[in-house]
Amino acid sequence: MSLPIAIDYRPALLSHAGIGRATRELARALADLEDIQVHLFGHSLARARVPTTPPHRARLHRAPIPGRALPLLRRLSLGAETLAGGAEVFHWTDYVQPPVRTAKAVLTVHDLAFVRDPSWHGATAATLRGRTARAVAAAAALITPTKTTADDLRAFAPQAPAPSVIPWGADHVPEAQLPRVRDGDYALCVGTIEPRKNHRALLEAWRRLPTSRPQLVIAGAPGWECDEIVRDLERAEHDGVIAWRRDADDQELWALLQHARLLAYPALWEGFGFPPVEAMSFGVPVVAHDTPALREVGDDAVCFTDATDVDALAAALEAALFDKALRKRCAGAGRARAADFTWRRCAEHHAQVYREVAS
Repeated sequence: MSLPIAIDYRPALLSHAGIGRATRELARALADLEDIQVHLFGHSLARARVPTTPPHRARLHRAPIPGRALPLLRRLSLGAETLAGGAEVFHWTDYVQPPVRTAKAVLTVHDLAFVRDPSWHGATAATLRGRTARAVAAAAALITPTKTTADDLRAFAPQAPAPSVIPWGADHVPEAQLPRVRDGDYALCVGTIEPRKNHRALLEAWRRLPTSRPQLVIAGAPGWECDEIVRDLERAEHDGVIAWRRDADDQELWALLQHARLLAYPALWEGFGFPPVEAMSFGVPVVAHDTPALREVGDDAVCFTDATDVDALAAALEAALFDKALRKRCAGAGRARAADFTWRRCAEHHAQVYREVAS
């Protein structure tokens, strides 16, 4: 007998960033499982920013209901699970959790960066901390994409259930050769413009490279606490040091990644790190800040450095750009490592959690 589960699908409709990616791909993989009925909770006033067709065996429930009205609806016996087909299990996939009334909740905690360094999120850090604490306390089960985040979560909420560590997949990356969307040689950095992504150090390191360096392409929309970073990026764009793609869709992103000379990923903290594992799938060398989650995911396929040290970052970038032996090793190791992450395995482990919660 199939188990009806609901997933908060709003991140998939509203964001190209990592949580949106995770939610879209997890829903697709779950819909391929015969013993799971997938209901997608997509209620919001906002229009979809990511054109996406719901998975073939999943049902999308979408109506213009503002998020602030959901607690009132719950008091009227209309919890999110009722609005999503009456599912027995409701999966909270983001840091804003639609209230449920009778369903058992499963919570994914992607990372706890707002606890590690509240300045990365500014005034919203305290709100995120409180909201996450309440969701953790209410959840019947917790999921994290890495052991690093599971350890952080245990420290944050020691009385909570032990998290299940379920890595995301990487096999959503296209296998076909894609047409180039940029002429010439370039390196790529992918990520929302916010302090944790460390764009300012990357810009300074890039300017220190030899003049034979390629252009640096930045792909990412402005996020939060980023006014000074945006000004730096605009100056670098004016100087011809970078090209900034503020609104790249998936097709452009895949083409940019596949043909990039390297992926620069100096982010100071991660919960998983989609861009590195996607670049690895294409055999593109990755230079990343040495953080536990990226070590866990990238293993020896990533060129790690201390991206808080501009000279060290510049040296790592230069080696990954021009050292042919290093580039060849990274390409092979990256493809092999990325092959370990499949959405089928991810979905099967999620389904096991759902069944345990429902029993």
